Amino acid sequence: MGYACFYLAVVAACLLWSAAFTAAAAKADRGWRWLLVAVAILVPVVTILPALMMTGVLAFGPLPMITNWFGPTLTAFLAVLIGCSWIAWAGLARSHDRPLRFSSALVPLAARWPLVGLAAMSALAAAVAFGTLLILDNAVAAQAPYLRLEAAALIQNSLPPAVPDSQNAAPLYEQACGALRADPAAAQGPESLLQASETIDPFSPAATELLARHAATLDLLRRAADRDTCRFQKDWTRPSIDMAFPEEQALIFAARLLSLQARREATDGNTVDALRDVVRLHRIGRHAGSGPFLVCALIGYAIDRTALDTLTQVLPTLRKSDLAALDTPEIRDLVMAPPALTVHLRGEEATLLTLFADLSGEDFDMANYVRVMVSPKPLPLIYREPMLGLTRLFRSFFLPADIAGCRAIMQKYQGMAGKAEPYQAKLETEAVEAELQTRSPGMHTSLLVPATGDAFRWQADTLSLRRAAAVLLAATRQRLETGTAPATIVDLTAKPAPPTTDDPFAAGETLRMKQAENLLLVYSVGPDGEDDGGPVAPHAAAGTDTVEGNDDIGLRMAL
Repeated sequence: MGYACFYLAVVAACLLWSAAFTAAAAKADRGWRWLLVAVAILVPVVTILPALMMTGVLAFGPLPMITNWFGPTLTAFLAVLIGCSWIAWAGLARSHDRPLRFSSALVPLAARWPLVGLAAMSALAAAVAFGTLLILDNAVAAQAPYLRLEAAALIQNSLPPAVPDSQNAAPLYEQACGALRADPAAAQGPESLLQASETIDPFSPAATELLARHAATLDLLRRAADRDTCRFQKDWTRPSIDMAFPEEQALIFAARLLSLQARREATDGNTVDALRDVVRLHRIGRHAGSGPFLVCALIGYAIDRTALDTLTQVLPTLRKSDLAALDTPEIRDLVMAPPALTVHLRGEEATLLTLFADLSGEDFDMANYVRVMVSPKPLPLIYREPMLGLTRLFRSFFLPADIAGCRAIMQKYQGMAGKAEPYQAKLETEAVEAELQTRSPGMHTSLLVPATGDAFRWQADTLSLRRAAAVLLAATRQRLETGTAPATIVDLTAKPAPPTTDDPFAAGETLRMKQAENLLLVYSVGPDGEDDGGPVAPHAAAGTDTVEGNDDIGLRMAL
C-alpha cells in the first residue's frame, strides 16, 4: 500500500507541475510560452527517466533482480509522459468561452487555471511522496537494531567457549606468531624459508639455524596445541566483512615451522616425538578453524593439509616397535572427517546481517559507501544531496528483498553443511550460484554469497586427504606387520581398517591407490571425476600440489 501511495503521489506531483507551468505559459508572452511548455513536459519526464533506466537495468541487465520495480516505474513514466503532453496540448487550446477581461480574442484554456493553486497542489503532492518515502525508509531503518541483535546472537552461539588465559591457547599462539613475524627468515615474505617448507631439507644449514633460533617458539606452539580451547580476542559483537585475522593467518607459517621440526625428528629416529608433533599440527589446524567465519575454516584446512603432508613423510621412518604409536585416539582423530561448516556459515550470516544493519541505519552515508566501493576520491558536494535521496530509494525499494534473500540462501547453505559428502553440497551450492546469476534477490547477495560455495570444495578436498591418510596409516601398519606394503586398495588387509575408502568426488567409487617410482599414491579423482594419474609432487608446480589438467587430490608416501 505504501509503495502504491508513493507512485500515485509522484505521478500527481508531476501532472500538477505540468498543469501549473502550462497555466503560466498560457498567461506569458509568446516569447516565453514555449520555454515554459518545455519545462512543463520535460522536467517531470526527466525526473522519472533515471529511475526507469535503473529499474530496467536491474530487471533485464546482466544480473536480473527478483525485486522488479520496472513495471510500476514504466507505468508511472508513461502516465507522466502522456499526461503532461495532454495537459500542455489541452491547456493551450484556444476557446471562445469566457474570454479574458477587456478582450474578445481567443484565449488558451489554461489561462483560466489557478496558477498558484496548481503550484501549491504540486508541492503538496511532492511532499506526500517524500513523506511516504520517509515512512518506507524508516520502516527499513527500524530493522537495523534487530539485525544487529540477531547477528550478535549468531556469533555468540558460534564462538569457542570463553576460558581463562591459563587454559586458552590463543595467548601462546600470539607470542609464537609475534616471534615469527619478527624474523624475516620465518615471516611471510620472499625471504621466508617457510614459503614451501615441505621442499626444504630439514638438515640444511638454513633449516638447522632456523629451528635452533626458534626453539622457544616451538615450545610455545606445542604448549598451545596441547590446550583444548583457542579463542582470539576480537570485537565479536560487531562482525564485518573486513575483519582481520592476522593471528590465524600467521598460524600457517607457525605450522610449517613445526612441520619442519617433525620431519627432522623423524629422520633422526625420534619417530614418536615426530608423530606427537603431527598430532599437534592437526590440533593447531583445529584451533585456527574454531573461529566463527569461513576464512577461519579455510585457514584450518590449510594447516590440516600441512599436518597430513607431514604425516606422509613421518610414516616411512616408523619401525615395527612404533606400531603402538599408530593405534592411539589422537592418530585416529587425525584422519576423521572434518567438522561440518554449519558454525562458520552462521558466522558468515552474522557478518552479512551486520552489513545489512549498517545499510539500514539512519547514519548510513551512500556517498561514502559509493566512494569506498567504487572511487577512492570523495564525491563533490553537489552529489551529496542527490545521494541522500538515492539512499532512501535504495533502502526502501531494494534492501528488504536483499536481506530476505541473503538470509534464505545462507540458511539453505547451513542445511547443506550437514550432508555426509561435502562435495554433494558443493554441487548444490553451484546450482544456487547459477540461479543467482539469472534471478538475484539483491545486489549484495549476488556479490557476497557466491564465495561461500568455495568452502564446500575446500572441505571436500580435506575429506579426501584425510581418507587418503587413513589408507596410508593402514598401509603402514601392514608394512610394519608383514614387511610388504599393499599395492592397491584391494590388497589392504591391515586391522583396524580405514573408516571408509569412498571417494568424495566420485559417488560409488573408492579412492585410487597405486605404487609408482618407489612411492605409494592414494588419491581422489577430484572435481573433474577423471583419474589424472595421482597427485603431483609439491615441487612440480612451484610449491603447489596441482598442475594444469590434473586435479587429483591425495597424498604421496615414500616406500
